[in-house]
Amino acid sequence: MKVIPAIDIIGGSCVRLTQGKFDTKKSYFPNPVRAAEKWKKEGAEWLHIVDLDGARTGKIKNINIAVEIKKVIDIKVEYGGGIRDVETLEEVIKSGIDRAILGTKAIEDMNFLKESIENFGDRIILSLDYGKDGLIYKNGWQKRTALNVTGLMGELEKLQVKEIIITDISRDGTLRGINFSFIGKILKSSNINLIIAGGISSLDDIINFKKLEGKGISGVILGKSLYEGNIDLKKAIEIGSRR
Repeated sequence: MKVIPAIDIIGGSCVRLTQGKFDTKKSYFPNPVRAAEKWKKEGAEWLHIVDLDGARTGKIKNINIAVEIKKVIDIKVEYGGGIRDVETLEEVIKSGIDRAILGTKAIEDMNFLKESIENFGDRIILSLDYGKDGLIYKNGWQKRTALNVTGLMGELEKLQVKEIIITDISRDGTLRGINFSFIGKILKSSNINLIIAGGISSLDDIINFKKLEGKGISGVILGKSLYEGNIDLKKAIEIGSRR
């Protein structure tokens, strides 16, 4: 089970939000490269980089930071936030980023998602962000859709989607822990592997997700729990890699 640190960027700085609300911004690293170095030193093999400026405006703003991290640190990077057209997707892929994260545009246009997967394979990963009612949000969590995350899984499976990121935005940044009951419903709705984000608060959460690895949990993304010191990354990675 992969354990992936998150680096969210606003205005060039590494920040964390609470429930996706931009007015809750808290800055941790003025230079996100320093955050990347820290997580690499503690054993991370992947970084989850979200361009929050891009997610809100629809145009990528901080790809240069993700590219710099790739150049100076031997680590795999997935990057998303503002990838809303083919040209931007190609720019991200050609920049050397290991995996492009699709969200808003993929939800709005399934053909865009289908063609992206056909063209770039496993260098594409879909991210679904949902509220406490299961309804999916888009545009940097600013707009709620009528799509339900469990209802969408079957359609995604038909498109040969193998793995997605799901984020419970009602818990993201709150350190409240996980709604395991609802995640269980998502797991039962398809055979797609899930990378979980939003609300992970302790090593107990990591242990419980590890128990579900055989049922479709392929990874977890850690944000505020790392930056506030609630979770030790080395210990989390050790739990995730147990056989």
